[in-house]
Amino acid sequence: MQPGVSTNANHPSRGQVLRKEIEVELDAVLLRLGVTEGSVLVRAPEPSAGHLFFLAWSGETTTGMRATAVGRDSTAGKVSRTGKARQEVNPYLSSQVETRMLAIPLIVDGAVVGVAQFLGERTFDEDDEARVAAECGRIARSVAEFVRDSGNHARLGLHSPPSPAEAAIVFCDLSASSSLFDVLHAADAIGCLDEYLSRTVDVVLTAGGSVDQYLGDGALCRFLPDDGPEAAVRRAVGAAVDATAAFRAVKESWLASRWEVAAVFSRIGIAYGDFREALIGPARQREPVILGSGVHRAAELCATASRRKDVVLVDRRTADLLGDGWALGPGPSADSFEVLGRA
Repeated sequence: MQPGVSTNANHPSRGQVLRKEIEVELDAVLLRLGVTEGSVLVRAPEPSAGHLFFLAWSGETTTGMRATAVGRDSTAGKVSRTGKARQEVNPYLSSQVETRMLAIPLIVDGAVVGVAQFLGERTFDEDDEARVAAECGRIARSVAEFVRDSGNHARLGLHSPPSPAEAAIVFCDLSASSSLFDVLHAADAIGCLDEYLSRTVDVVLTAGGSVDQYLGDGALCRFLPDDGPEAAVRRAVGAAVDATAAFRAVKESWLASRWEVAAVFSRIGIAYGDFREALIGPARQREPVILGSGVHRAAELCATASRRKDVVLVDRRTADLLGDGWALGPGPSADSFEVLGRA
């Protein structure tokens, strides 16, 4: 059972409880400020999504907007990105009486967790901004708890998580990279890692891939199937082979400098499978990552690869998609294959 998911229709989830707390506090803030309407918005949970959703509202105008997704270039979107308050003429309503909207960031532990918007028939000044920010402290803390669990969006019907996407996932690293720090000065060892990663990633980017994460002595990359799964796999494997050749050239230059780096080798695992984007970490520093079976399998291939030679391993699905034009040999497991080169 997922945490926070109700097992009884009469037992609200934690997300529902938090939204009710936010709505109650929002009503109280409106009364204290003497404004007519207000709302609280939160970002969609995917790192790549720039839009926001209405989490709580009070007043006729915002009630009509509750199912609306607000874009990244809206007032709330700009406040969410910059962390700075903004005010303007109310963009949600055309009426005989002009109303102003004040939007402030909801900040907890230095991170923007949401946006609060207030409507009134007057211009807000800097003192109003400071007072509103102070009044919204409890709201901000409840919003921070709400967004900490991305499943709350789906449970309240604010957002439907996308189906897993697929890609050719590439996981690469250096075996025995710690030995660089044993035989070289720290600055030289770091320089070696930087040169390896720079050349590897340059090959990936040239082949149309992207880098999701640097992992010390390695990197996690992906090739999206914009031109079809087969083409994505061919681009990924071609980049891995070219990156391995680039590493060998770099290693030769290290050896020519009489650096004792003979035990360092390049290992790359490639798997075609699903992935999801997610935000991981505490509210003050959440980091975008990709997760899924494709990511797990690529990492597993890299981890099981030989540490005594340069090697590129692929899983069975990747091998099937790769087709002719590549020579493959047996890998360390029944479902893995070593890329020997272009046929």
